[in-house]
Amino acid sequence: MQILFALLFMILMLPAAGAPENAAPSVLIKSDTLRRQPIGERLTAYGSVMPATGATENISFPRAGQIARLYVVAGQVVKRNQALLEFVTDPNAAALYRQTETTEVFARSELKRVEDLAAHQLATQTQLAAARKALQDAQANLAAQTGIGAGVGTQRVSASFDGVVSQLAVQQGDRLLPGALIMQLAKVGKLRATLGIEPEDIARLRVGMTVEIASVFGNQAAVASRLLQIHGVINPLTRLVDVDVELQGATSSLLPGMQIRGTIALDNRESWVVPRSAVLRDEQGSFLFQIRNGHARRVPVTVGVERETSAAVSGALDSALKVVVSGNYELQDGMMVREAKP
Repeated sequence: MQILFALLFMILMLPAAGAPENAAPSVLIKSDTLRRQPIGERLTAYGSVMPATGATENISFPRAGQIARLYVVAGQVVKRNQALLEFVTDPNAAALYRQTETTEVFARSELKRVEDLAAHQLATQTQLAAARKALQDAQANLAAQTGIGAGVGTQRVSASFDGVVSQLAVQQGDRLLPGALIMQLAKVGKLRATLGIEPEDIARLRVGMTVEIASVFGNQAAVASRLLQIHGVINPLTRLVDVDVELQGATSSLLPGMQIRGTIALDNRESWVVPRSAVLRDEQGSFLFQIRNGHARRVPVTVGVERETSAAVSGALDSALKVVVSGNYELQDGMMVREAKP
């Protein structure tokens, strides 16, 4: 009986022992050739839109006074020659102007009197020179007061170009010191953008790089632009380095003060480029599979630039081996694979 059981066991084991090697499990995959090609990296930064340099006009007065009438509000679009405000000269400034006028009239008459005396040798040349000097000083003071408009009681200010009130610093009735900013006008369509860049990324930028500017809200088309200036200090408020972007083309979708996103096209770098589906990630990091002798070989990689359908990778890649682009989620290192028919 024992011999019979031993023979039966040997018979049952024969099919397993004689099974072919290709009966081992394999995974159906698709593969692609590993390619090395240039791929452009992009840097995304955020900032705001502001009037272009030289496209603004600050309105202020070199004399003290009061805002009698204010005809506009911040953000208002204005036309050339449209009234903006009325300004009344401060009474003290007006009184000083009248005083300089009186002083000039007196100095003129005094010079005439001394000249008449000198003609009859009743005044010295020193007295004559002093009278002339007094008139010159009085005329200079009057010219200065006239230059700042101290002799104008009420002055109406109009826009010198089509634009927008980008900044309004006063309210109707405010009393102002000489030189105080009242408002800023910006020319329509003359805009620039300022973006904040991480300090470690500044070395990768250069003037002239292509930048696409778009509002962070909405889905308006991006505005093609170029990098105009790279600042040399860190902004103390944002702790970033500001860069200025010259907006080109149609900018009707952008307004001063708008929050925007800028995408900067960096220089192209040659890299290994694979379909994004080829790259997998787990707790050990990013990796992909290459096929060697019909088996999957796991290769750890570092992912660089990513596009919608492709990614730049680096690692111990073999350019002679294909990369698994489909079916790789089922693979483990060393598993057998079979290629799907196209």
